[in-house]
Amino acid sequence: MFRALGARLTLDSKGVAGAALFEAAAQRMWLWATSGLKTATDLLTEGELLENDVEVNVVRCDVDNRSLCRVVVQRPDEWDPSLLWLTTVDAVRTGDTVDIGVSVEQDLRHLQVPPSPLMPPLVALLHDFVGEGASAGTQRLHATPQAVLGSEQTDSFVQACLLDPGRRLPVVLFSAVKEQDGVYPTDAGDPSFTARELCGLAHVFVMPRVEDSHRLTKRLGMLSVYDGAVRIYWPRLRLSDPPPRHPLHLRQRLNSASGPAIIRRVVEAGARSYRSPDGTATLLATRWREREQERIATITTDPDPARQASLLRDELLRVIDAKVALEHEMETLQHQLMRSAERTDDLDSLTGVRATPTPSTNLAGRRAPVLGEALTPEPGEAAAPD
Repeated sequence: MFRALGARLTLDSKGVAGAALFEAAAQRMWLWATSGLKTATDLLTEGELLENDVEVNVVRCDVDNRSLCRVVVQRPDEWDPSLLWLTTVDAVRTGDTVDIGVSVEQDLRHLQVPPSPLMPPLVALLHDFVGEGASAGTQRLHATPQAVLGSEQTDSFVQACLLDPGRRLPVVLFSAVKEQDGVYPTDAGDPSFTARELCGLAHVFVMPRVEDSHRLTKRLGMLSVYDGAVRIYWPRLRLSDPPPRHPLHLRQRLNSASGPAIIRRVVEAGARSYRSPDGTATLLATRWREREQERIATITTDPDPARQASLLRDELLRVIDAKVALEHEMETLQHQLMRSAERTDDLDSLTGVRATPTPSTNLAGRRAPVLGEALTPEPGEAAAPD
C-alpha cells in the first residue's frame, strides 16, 4: 500500500459540547462512506458492510471522556479497477476537543504507474469538515485562497501565520506579476483550484499587489515571493532558514506541469508526515479487548457442549492464523531491513567512502564532542541561562 494522502484536522466546538460535536462528525463520516450504497442505513452502525466491490468497516469505542469512531472504506478505482483505494477516517474526542485524521492508501499493482488523482468524494469530505470551522494547529482552515493586502495584513501574515510555531501545515503563496495587480501566471495554476485541491492540507494565500511583495521582501529577505512566483513555506519557518529549504517556483521557470507539481509536492509531504490522532491506538486496543471478552463470554456460556467445543476449535484456528500472519509480517520486515542494509553497503562500495554515524546527545540531538576537541559554545549559547 502506498499512502497517497494524510490530513489532520481539529473541529471547533463553537460552544457545542464535545460529545455532540463528535457524534455529528461520526455521522458525517458514515454518510460519506456509504454514499451510493443501497444497503446502508441512514444512521451510523458499527460493524461491516459489503456491497458489490465496496467494503465499509466501522469501529466505535467510548471510555470515560474519550471516544473513537473509525470508518474504513475499501473500494476499487472508478477508472482503473486494478487499483484499490483504502481510506481510513478517525474521529477522536478528548473532552470537548475532536481531532479528525484522514489517511488514504492506494494499492499499486503496477509500480510504474504513478498515483492517481484524489477521488472527488474525499475532497468533498475535507471540504465538509473545513466548512464546519476545522483548524490545523493554531490556524483556521479555508477552502478558498486568502488575500494579503496592505502593510498591516502583510505584517500579520508574516508574524501570525508564517512564523507561528503552532502552524502544522505548509503555506502556498502566489504573487502577482509585476505588470498588473491581481494577475498570476497561468502555468502556476489557478490559486482557487489549488486551494480547493489542498483543502485541509495547506493554507493557500495570494498577494495581488506588487507593493505588498516589496513589503514582504523587507520582512523576509531572500525568503520572499515576487513577480508571479509561487513559494511553499513549510512549518517551523525561521528567518535564518536557507532559502532552498522553502521551495520557490520562479515565474521564468514555470511550465504547464508546475501547478500540478506544486499540489502533488504538498500532498506527498503531508502523506509522509501523517500520524493518527492521539489516542487512536489506545482506544482501538480497548475496543479489541472488549470484543475478545464478548467472544469468550459467548463461548463459555453456551449450554451445548458440542457447540462449545466447536467454538473453541474455531477460536484456536483463528489464533493460529493470526500467529502465522504475524510471523509472515515479521519476516517481511526483516527482509526489508536486510535489503536496506545491502543497498547501503553497495553505495559505500561504489563511492569508496563509508559514512560514519555521527554521535549525538540524547536530549538535543547535537553532535557529541570528539575527544580532544575544544568544547566551545555555539553562538548565542554563552549567555543562555542554565
